[in-house]
Amino acid sequence: MEPAASPNHLVETRTLRGFQPWRQFVNDNFPWLKIASPRGDDFHARVRLTSLGERSVAVIRADQCQLTRTDYAIKRAETGYLKVMWQQAGRMLVEQDGHRTVLCPGDITVCDTSRPYRLEEGHQAQLTVLTLPYHAVPGWHQISDRLCGRSLNDRTTARAALAALLALLDRPGDGDSAQTIFQAVQLMLSALIHCSVRPAGQASPTLRLDTAHQHVLAHIDDPHLSPDELAEALHVSRRALYRLFQEHQVTPGRFIRQVRLDAVRDALALPDNDHRSILEVALDYGFTDSASFSRSFKTAFAISPSDWRLQARGRHN
Repeated sequence: MEPAASPNHLVETRTLRGFQPWRQFVNDNFPWLKIASPRGDDFHARVRLTSLGERSVAVIRADQCQLTRTDYAIKRAETGYLKVMWQQAGRMLVEQDGHRTVLCPGDITVCDTSRPYRLEEGHQAQLTVLTLPYHAVPGWHQISDRLCGRSLNDRTTARAALAALLALLDRPGDGDSAQTIFQAVQLMLSALIHCSVRPAGQASPTLRLDTAHQHVLAHIDDPHLSPDELAEALHVSRRALYRLFQEHQVTPGRFIRQVRLDAVRDALALPDNDHRSILEVALDYGFTDSASFSRSFKTAFAISPSDWRLQARGRHN
C-alpha cells in the first residue's frame, strides 16, 4: 500500500511592530519562552515560517531581545524538542549546559528544549530555526550535553541543509516534497551532529544507525521489512548488525518498529488525516494489526493513538 499524500505546507509571513505583538507571536509559535527587550514599542521583527507535523522552520529577523527557557517553562511544556539555529546576519549569544558561544554569520548551533537555555539576539540579527522531534537524530540524548550551546564545526554541511530549508519557504505547496526535504535535512544534520562529537579519524557507529533509519523510512510501507534487509543495506553481516544495535541498547526489530511508530505519530497529528481511521494511517506505515499497533503505540508514548490524535486536534484548534 502506498503512503497517503502529505498535506500541502503553507508559508506564513509576518511583520511585527512593537514588543507586545512580538511577545504574542513567540508565545503562539515558540511557547514557554521568557522574552525581554529594551526597545519596547520601537521593536520590529519579520518572520517567515512553515511546518509539517512536529517539524517546523522559521526565518526570523528581529531587533535586540533576550529569550530564556526556564525550569518553570520546561515543567509546563508537554514535550521537548531539538532546535537547530543558523546565524545569517548580526550576532547572537547562546548559553546552555554551561557552554556559551557568540554566533556570527555562517555559524550553526543546537539547543535542547528539555533543559534551560538563553538566547540574546543583537540588533537586526537574522537566524533560521529548525524544530525537530528527538527521534530525527538517532542517539541524540547520549550526546546532547556535549553539543548544546556550542558552534558546530561543519559549515559545508550546515550550508547545504540551510539551503534546502530555505527552498521550502521560497516554494510552498507540495507536502510530499516538503516531507522529502525534511528527511534529507535530518540525515545531513544527524551526520553533522555526530561528527561534531567524534574525535578526528574515529568512525561513528551512529552514522550507520542514520543510514538504517533512512532505509526504514524509504521502505516504511513494507510490513515485511526485516533485520536481514537492514544488514544488506548497511553492507554488514547479520551478527555485526546486532552488535551495532546492541551498542544503542535496542534490537534491529525494535528499531524498525520505533521508526514506524514515530512516523504514525507524526501522521496522526496532521489535520489532513483527520478524516481517516487510525488503522488506515497505521497501515500506511507497515502495521498490519490494529490491536498490536495500539499496544505498541501506548507502550512507546504512554498514550493511546486515539488520545494522541485528540491532543493534536486540540493544539491545531
